[in-house]
Amino acid sequence: MNRILVATDGSEGANRAIDYAVQLAKSREAELIIVNIAGGGLPDDILRSFTRSQHAWFEEIVSSASAEALGKARERARAAGAGVIHLESRTGDAAQAIIDIARDKGADTIVVGKRGNGRIAGLLIGSVSQKLVSLAPLPVVVVP
Repeated sequence: MNRILVATDGSEGANRAIDYAVQLAKSREAELIIVNIAGGGLPDDILRSFTRSQHAWFEEIVSSASAEALGKARERARAAGAGVIHLESRTGDAAQAIIDIARDKGADTIVVGKRGNGRIAGLLIGSVSQKLVSLAPLPVVVVP
């Protein structure tokens, strides 16, 4: 195991996933890839109604929020003793983007929290982690 991918959205569940991924990476002397999938919170019909300037404003906010989430995750991982850390931000469907990054970066496993900050988390608890378990072509660890 050379590369461990962990996804974060800044939630407590994601923080537990980071803690687990760091311990796993340390025990295997593996690199850690921390990812954030940005902008998945608004329905497509709302996004299509935005003007060009509203799109630019929204993208700036999403990019800033993603950078902040990744920065906090990196600090948490470093404090826990992680070695090599890579950061990645993408947009789109969270599960598919995580799978794509894992494939692109040659990850050996994916670590995610059981539940995050999704827009309808109360109704579809763990929908991203469930989708990853179903679709990912590599092992997925879901941290409670």
